[in-house]
Formats: sequence, C-alpha cells, structure tokens
Amino acid sequence: MDEERVELRAAAVNRLEAWADGVVADLDAQEDVDRSLLRALYVDPSLREETAVRRADALRAAALGLGPAGCAAAAGVSERILLNWQTQEPSFAAALAAAARLAAREGERARLVAAPVGPGAAALRVVLRAVRDGTPQPSAALLGGWSERSFLRLRRRSPEVAALLAAARRARVRARRAERRGGSGGGRGYRLVRVDEGPLVHARPPGES
Repeated sequence: MDEERVELRAAAVNRLEAWADGVVADLDAQEDVDRSLLRALYVDPSLREETAVRRADALRAAALGLGPAGCAAAAGVSERILLNWQTQEPSFAAALAAAARLAAREGERARLVAAPVGPGAAALRVVLRAVRDGTPQPSAALLGGWSERSFLRLRRRSPEVAALLAAARRARVRARRAERRGGSGGGRGYRLVRVDEGPLVHARPPGES
C-alpha cells in the first residue's frame, strides 16, 4: 500500500513537471506564431514592426496592472528604452498612461465587490520569463508586482507556481548548455529583422545598441 502511494505521488509529480515544462516552453508561442504568419505572407519583419509589437506588449501589460518595470519586461526591453519610447512618441506615452488608469479602475471595481485583486497571469508570465532568462527570483517577482514575501507565500501555496518556477530554471540551464555548444540560447535576444525597406539584419530589442 505504501509503495502504491509512493508511485501515485511520483506519477503526480511527473505530470506536474511535464505540464510546467510545456507552459514555460510556450511562453513565447504567440511571438513564434506571429513570425510564422509573416513568413506565410512572404513578409520579412521590419524593425518598425518589431518595435510596434513590443510596444503593444507593454500596453497590454499596463492594462493588466503591471508597473513600468513589468511593462518593460513584458516588452522584452529595458526600462530606459520604454522611457525613450514615451519621450519620442507622445501618443505612446498617452496610451500607456491610459492603460494604467484603466487597470487602476478595474482594480478599484474588483475591491468594491470583494473580488480577488493583485498580480495575475500576465504578471506571472513576466516573472517566469525573467527567471528563465537568468533574473534571480526576488527581482523577477518585483517585475511582476509582487513583494518578495508575497511571492514566497504564493509559491508555497500553489504547487503549480512552484513547478513553473522550477521549469523556468530548467529552461535556463538548457539555454546555457545550448550557448556553450554555440547554439541559440532562446528568449528574446537577437532577431532577424529588416530595417525599413533595407536588407535583413540581426537586431537586438529595439533601442539597444
């Protein structure tokens, strides 16, 4: 009977681990789909299109309640670049501010009806991406809007979150091994894009040199 319990527990752990690995592997799935659709249309992504997609990611993060650091992480750029975008494009700055106000209003409505409030799925995606890319967990939690203590409580309370964090760390280890072998490390680093109507070039996230 004890052996059967051990086997059942091991099977449950293996299922949870496999699920978490799959979720982490799919963190960038939408980006991959977008690139595949562009290839189907025989369109090479331009730097302008890349920037537009990343700005949209930042706006979505703001609308879901993430702060500047979380919005920058969601877009795959630094906070400095996010600030530069706002300075260079007043319309983007206004849209980001409007998205943040929308998130604040939604949070207030949730509090009025005693609904759960706090960081959600978009924030957890930011945390997992950051951990996968090598950011220590406490700093990654802050990007998602959690304090270190509140995120530790979440991890202890949710076996799924703990499994996802472990999967993100495994993904990081695999990426490092790939880098040592000279392969791609994954994540949102260099990308083949077209600068306006010119030739394709390998580019870092927009604004980085």
